[in-house]
Amino acid sequence: MAGRQKMSNTSRSVTLGLLAALALAATASAADKKEFRYTVARGATISVVNDYGSVRLRASGVSQVVVSATPSSSKVEVDAAQNGNRVEVRTHFLRKTGENDGRVEYDLQVPADANVMIRTASGPVQVRGVGGDVSVDADTGQVDVRDSNGHVRVRTVGGPITLNNLKDGFVEATSVGGPVMLNNVAGRVVSVNTTGGAIVYSGDFGGGGQYSLTSHSGNIDVSLSASASVDLTARTVTGTVENDFPLQAPVHPIMALSQGKSFAGTSNAGASAVRLRTFSGRIRVKKSH
Repeated sequence: MAGRQKMSNTSRSVTLGLLAALALAATASAADKKEFRYTVARGATISVVNDYGSVRLRASGVSQVVVSATPSSSKVEVDAAQNGNRVEVRTHFLRKTGENDGRVEYDLQVPADANVMIRTASGPVQVRGVGGDVSVDADTGQVDVRDSNGHVRVRTVGGPITLNNLKDGFVEATSVGGPVMLNNVAGRVVSVNTTGGAIVYSGDFGGGGQYSLTSHSGNIDVSLSASASVDLTARTVTGTVENDFPLQAPVHPIMALSQGKSFAGTSNAGASAVRLRTFSGRIRVKKSH
Protein backbone atom coordinates (compact mmCIF):
# COMPACT_ATOMS: atom_id res chain seq x y z
CA MET A 1 0.00 0.00 0.00
CA ALA A 2 2.80 2.39 0.98
CA GLY A 3 4.64 1.45 -2.20
CA ARG A 4 1.64 2.29 -4.35
CA GLN A 5 1.22 5.63 -2.54
CA LYS A 6 4.88 6.44 -3.11
CA MET A 7 4.58 5.56 -6.79
CA SER A 8 1.48 7.76 -7.11
CA ASN A 9 3.29 10.70 -5.52
CA THR A 10 6.25 10.18 -7.84
CA SER A 11 3.98 10.05 -10.91
CA ARG A 12 2.19 13.23 -9.78
CA SER A 13 5.53 15.00 -9.32
CA VAL A 14 6.69 13.98 -12.80
CA THR A 15 3.43 15.21 -14.34
CA LEU A 16 3.63 18.55 -12.55
CA GLY A 17 7.25 18.87 -13.61
CA LEU A 18 6.35 18.27 -17.27
CA LEU A 19 3.53 20.80 -17.13
CA ALA A 20 5.83 23.38 -15.58
CA ALA A 21 8.45 22.75 -18.27
CA LEU A 22 5.86 23.14 -21.01
CA ALA A 23 4.62 26.38 -19.48
CA LEU A 24 8.17 27.73 -19.31
CA ALA A 25 8.80 26.72 -22.92
CA ALA A 26 5.60 28.44 -24.08
CA THR A 27 6.57 31.57 -22.15
CA ALA A 28 10.05 31.56 -23.65
CA SER A 29 8.62 31.08 -27.15
CA ALA A 30 6.21 33.98 -26.67
CA ALA A 31 9.03 36.15 -25.36
CA ASP A 32 11.05 35.45 -28.50
CA LYS A 33 8.35 36.93 -30.71
CA LYS A 34 9.20 40.47 -31.86
CA GLU A 35 6.85 43.15 -33.16
CA PHE A 36 7.71 46.38 -34.97
CA ARG A 37 5.36 49.16 -36.09
CA TYR A 38 6.13 51.97 -38.52
CA THR A 39 3.90 54.74 -39.84
CA VAL A 40 4.51 55.38 -43.54
CA ALA A 41 3.24 57.60 -46.36
CA ARG A 42 1.70 56.49 -49.63
CA GLY A 43 3.85 54.33 -51.90
CA ALA A 44 6.14 53.07 -49.14
CA THR A 45 8.77 50.43 -49.93
CA ILE A 46 9.13 47.38 -47.68
CA SER A 47 12.02 44.95 -48.08
CA VAL A 48 12.47 41.63 -46.28
CA VAL A 49 15.57 39.41 -46.38
CA ASN A 50 15.19 36.03 -44.70
CA ASP A 51 17.35 33.00 -45.48
CA TYR A 52 15.25 30.42 -43.62
CA GLY A 53 11.62 30.51 -42.59
CA SER A 54 8.36 31.76 -44.04
CA VAL A 55 7.39 35.29 -45.07
CA ARG A 56 3.65 36.03 -45.07
CA LEU A 57 2.69 39.53 -46.20
CA ARG A 58 -0.78 40.93 -46.66
CA ALA A 59 -2.29 44.33 -47.37
CA SER A 60 -4.17 46.25 -44.70
CA GLY A 61 -6.32 49.36 -44.75
CA VAL A 62 -4.04 51.57 -42.65
CA SER A 63 -0.87 53.59 -43.31
CA GLN A 64 1.24 51.43 -41.06
CA VAL A 65 3.69 48.57 -41.45
CA VAL A 66 3.34 45.90 -38.77
CA VAL A 67 6.08 43.27 -38.58
CA SER A 68 5.70 40.17 -36.39
CA ALA A 69 8.82 37.99 -36.30
CA THR A 70 9.41 34.72 -34.44
CA PRO A 71 13.06 33.53 -34.33
CA SER A 72 13.59 29.82 -33.78
CA SER A 73 16.62 30.20 -31.48
CA SER A 74 18.96 32.61 -29.75
CA LYS A 75 21.42 32.20 -32.63
CA VAL A 76 19.42 34.56 -34.81
CA GLU A 77 17.87 38.01 -34.40
CA VAL A 78 15.79 40.46 -36.42
CA ASP A 79 17.09 43.83 -37.63
CA ALA A 80 14.28 46.23 -38.54
CA ALA A 81 14.52 49.93 -39.31
CA GLN A 82 12.71 52.77 -41.07
CA ASN A 83 14.51 55.25 -43.32
CA GLY A 84 12.13 57.86 -44.65
CA ASN A 85 9.38 56.03 -46.51
CA ARG A 86 11.35 52.79 -46.63
CA VAL A 87 11.18 49.94 -44.12
CA GLU A 88 13.88 47.24 -44.10
CA VAL A 89 13.62 43.95 -42.25
CA ARG A 90 16.52 41.50 -42.22
CA THR A 91 17.41 38.26 -40.47
CA HIS A 92 20.80 38.50 -38.76
CA PHE A 93 22.80 35.44 -37.70
CA LEU A 94 24.62 35.96 -34.40
CA ARG A 95 26.73 32.87 -35.01
CA LYS A 96 27.12 30.20 -37.64
CA THR A 97 23.94 28.16 -37.79
CA GLY A 98 21.84 25.93 -40.01
CA GLU A 99 18.26 26.02 -41.18
CA ASN A 100 16.67 24.70 -37.97
CA ASP A 101 18.26 27.25 -35.61
CA GLY A 102 18.38 30.03 -38.21
CA ARG A 103 14.69 30.16 -39.01
CA VAL A 104 12.61 33.28 -38.53
CA GLU A 105 8.88 33.26 -39.29
CA TYR A 106 7.65 36.64 -40.53
CA ASP A 107 4.09 37.95 -40.69
CA LEU A 108 3.70 41.47 -42.11
CA GLN A 109 0.80 43.83 -42.67
CA VAL A 110 1.48 46.69 -45.10
CA PRO A 111 -0.54 49.47 -46.77
CA ALA A 112 -2.36 48.35 -49.91
CA ASP A 113 -0.32 50.70 -52.14
CA ALA A 114 3.06 49.57 -50.78
CA ASN A 115 5.94 48.31 -52.93
CA VAL A 116 7.39 45.03 -51.69
CA MET A 117 10.76 43.33 -52.15
CA ILE A 118 11.39 39.90 -50.59
CA ARG A 119 14.50 37.72 -50.73
CA THR A 120 14.54 34.22 -49.22
CA ALA A 121 16.34 30.92 -49.64
CA SER A 122 14.16 28.01 -48.56
CA GLY A 123 11.10 29.41 -46.81
CA PRO A 124 7.68 29.84 -48.44
CA VAL A 125 6.54 33.33 -49.43
CA GLN A 126 2.93 34.54 -49.54
CA VAL A 127 1.93 38.01 -50.78
CA ARG A 128 -1.73 39.01 -50.83
CA GLY A 129 -3.63 42.11 -51.87
CA VAL A 130 -0.69 44.42 -52.55
CA GLY A 131 -1.40 47.05 -55.21
CA GLY A 132 2.15 48.32 -55.59
CA ASP A 133 5.10 46.60 -57.23
CA VAL A 134 6.01 43.15 -55.91
CA SER A 135 9.46 41.59 -56.34
CA VAL A 136 10.31 38.16 -54.90
CA ASP A 137 13.58 36.25 -55.25
CA ALA A 138 13.69 32.71 -53.81
CA ASP A 139 15.83 29.63 -54.19
CA THR A 140 13.81 26.54 -53.23
CA GLY A 141 10.97 28.22 -51.39
CA GLN A 142 7.43 28.24 -52.75
CA VAL A 143 6.13 31.65 -53.85
CA ASP A 144 2.43 32.54 -53.89
CA VAL A 145 1.30 36.01 -55.06
CA ARG A 146 -2.36 36.87 -55.47
CA ASP A 147 -4.88 39.72 -55.71
CA SER A 148 -2.43 42.31 -57.04
CA ASN A 149 -2.61 44.88 -59.85
CA GLY A 150 0.95 46.20 -59.86
CA HIS A 151 4.17 45.04 -61.47
CA VAL A 152 4.87 41.51 -60.20
CA ARG A 153 8.31 39.95 -60.67
CA VAL A 154 9.09 36.50 -59.23
CA ARG A 155 12.26 34.47 -59.66
CA THR A 156 13.10 31.06 -58.17
CA VAL A 157 15.70 28.39 -58.71
CA GLY A 158 13.65 25.30 -57.92
CA GLY A 159 10.70 26.63 -55.95
CA PRO A 160 7.20 26.50 -57.42
CA ILE A 161 5.47 29.78 -58.34
CA THR A 162 1.72 30.37 -58.04
CA LEU A 163 0.16 33.58 -59.37
CA ASN A 164 -3.55 34.11 -58.81
CA ASN A 165 -5.90 36.94 -59.76
CA LEU A 166 -3.37 39.48 -61.00
CA LYS A 167 -4.82 42.32 -63.06
CA ASP A 168 -3.66 45.22 -65.25
CA GLY A 169 0.05 45.11 -64.42
CA PHE A 170 3.30 43.76 -65.78
CA VAL A 171 4.01 40.17 -64.73
CA GLU A 172 7.36 38.41 -64.99
CA ALA A 173 7.90 34.89 -63.60
CA THR A 174 11.17 32.98 -64.04
CA SER A 175 12.27 29.62 -62.65
CA VAL A 176 14.98 27.12 -63.47
CA GLY A 177 13.31 23.93 -62.29
CA GLY A 178 10.14 24.96 -60.51
CA PRO A 179 6.65 24.86 -62.05
CA VAL A 180 4.72 28.09 -62.66
CA MET A 181 0.94 28.12 -62.22
CA LEU A 182 -1.16 31.11 -63.32
CA ASN A 183 -4.87 31.46 -62.60
CA ASN A 184 -6.82 34.49 -63.84
CA VAL A 185 -3.66 36.44 -64.62
CA ALA A 186 -4.14 39.32 -67.05
CA GLY A 187 -1.90 42.25 -67.82
CA ARG A 188 -0.32 44.49 -70.39
CA VAL A 189 2.79 42.29 -70.49
CA VAL A 190 2.95 38.78 -69.01
CA SER A 191 6.18 36.83 -69.43
CA VAL A 192 6.89 33.35 -68.01
CA ASN A 193 10.17 31.49 -68.54
CA THR A 194 11.34 28.16 -67.15
CA THR A 195 14.14 25.78 -67.98
CA GLY A 196 12.60 22.49 -66.90
CA GLY A 197 9.52 23.49 -64.95
CA ALA A 198 6.01 23.09 -66.29
CA ILE A 199 3.78 26.10 -67.01
CA VAL A 200 0.03 25.94 -66.36
CA TYR A 201 -2.27 28.82 -67.32
CA SER A 202 -6.00 29.06 -66.66
CA GLY A 203 -7.95 32.17 -67.66
CA ASP A 204 -8.72 34.31 -70.70
CA PHE A 205 -5.47 36.20 -71.47
CA GLY A 206 -7.44 39.43 -71.00
CA GLY A 207 -6.44 43.06 -71.20
CA GLY A 208 -5.31 43.18 -74.81
CA GLY A 209 -1.78 42.42 -73.63
CA GLN A 210 1.32 40.61 -74.79
CA TYR A 211 1.69 37.10 -73.31
CA SER A 212 4.76 34.90 -73.62
CA LEU A 213 4.98 31.44 -72.01
CA THR A 214 8.31 29.74 -72.71
CA SER A 215 9.97 26.59 -71.39
CA HIS A 216 12.97 24.63 -72.59
CA SER A 217 11.90 21.14 -71.58
CA GLY A 218 8.80 21.66 -69.45
CA ASN A 219 5.23 21.16 -70.63
CA ILE A 220 2.85 24.08 -71.22
CA ASP A 221 -0.85 23.55 -70.46
CA VAL A 222 -3.38 26.29 -71.22
CA SER A 223 -7.09 26.25 -70.33
CA LEU A 224 -9.01 29.04 -72.07
CA SER A 225 -12.50 30.33 -71.38
CA ALA A 226 -14.87 30.64 -74.34
CA SER A 227 -14.77 34.44 -74.06
CA ALA A 228 -10.99 34.58 -74.59
CA SER A 229 -10.00 37.10 -77.27
CA VAL A 230 -6.60 35.89 -78.44
CA ASP A 231 -4.22 35.79 -81.37
CA LEU A 232 -2.35 32.62 -80.44
CA THR A 233 0.69 30.79 -81.79
CA ALA A 234 2.29 27.65 -80.36
CA ARG A 235 5.49 25.94 -81.40
CA THR A 236 7.82 23.20 -80.19
CA VAL A 237 11.06 21.92 -81.74
CA THR A 238 11.22 18.27 -80.65
CA GLY A 239 8.09 17.99 -78.49
CA THR A 240 4.43 17.86 -79.51
CA VAL A 241 1.47 20.25 -79.67
CA GLU A 242 -2.23 19.57 -79.05
CA ASN A 243 -5.12 21.99 -79.57
CA ASP A 244 -8.71 21.39 -78.43
CA PHE A 245 -9.76 25.06 -78.46
CA PRO A 246 -11.73 26.49 -81.44
CA LEU A 247 -9.39 28.84 -83.28
CA GLN A 248 -9.88 30.52 -86.63
CA ALA A 249 -6.94 29.70 -88.89
CA PRO A 250 -4.85 32.74 -89.86
CA VAL A 251 -4.92 33.93 -93.46
CA HIS A 252 -1.25 34.88 -93.31
CA PRO A 253 0.50 32.92 -90.52
CA ILE A 254 3.49 34.68 -88.96
CA MET A 255 5.43 31.39 -88.96
CA ALA A 256 5.55 28.19 -90.97
CA LEU A 257 3.09 25.68 -89.47
CA SER A 258 4.00 22.02 -89.05
CA GLN A 259 1.54 19.28 -88.13
CA GLY A 260 2.13 18.13 -84.56
CA LYS A 261 4.80 20.78 -83.97
CA SER A 262 2.97 24.11 -84.24
CA PHE A 263 -0.40 25.76 -84.70
CA ALA A 264 -1.85 29.27 -84.83
CA GLY A 265 -5.21 31.00 -84.86
CA THR A 266 -7.49 33.66 -83.42
CA SER A 267 -10.53 33.62 -81.17
CA ASN A 268 -13.15 36.38 -81.01
CA ALA A 269 -11.43 39.73 -81.78
CA GLY A 270 -7.90 38.45 -81.17
CA ALA A 271 -7.21 41.29 -78.74
CA SER A 272 -4.32 39.68 -76.84
CA ALA A 273 -1.19 38.27 -78.46
CA VAL A 274 -0.25 34.88 -76.95
CA ARG A 275 3.01 33.09 -77.75
CA LEU A 276 3.65 29.56 -76.46
CA ARG A 277 7.14 28.16 -76.99
CA THR A 278 9.07 25.08 -75.85
CA PHE A 279 12.05 23.17 -77.15
CA SER A 280 11.29 19.60 -76.08
CA GLY A 281 8.14 19.88 -73.98
CA ARG A 282 4.52 19.35 -74.91
CA ILE A 283 2.12 22.24 -75.53
CA ARG A 284 -1.59 21.65 -74.97
CA VAL A 285 -4.41 24.20 -75.33
CA LYS A 286 -7.97 23.31 -74.36
CA LYS A 287 -11.29 24.93 -73.53
CA SER A 288 -11.97 25.34 -69.83
CA HIS A 289 -15.21 23.96 -68.39
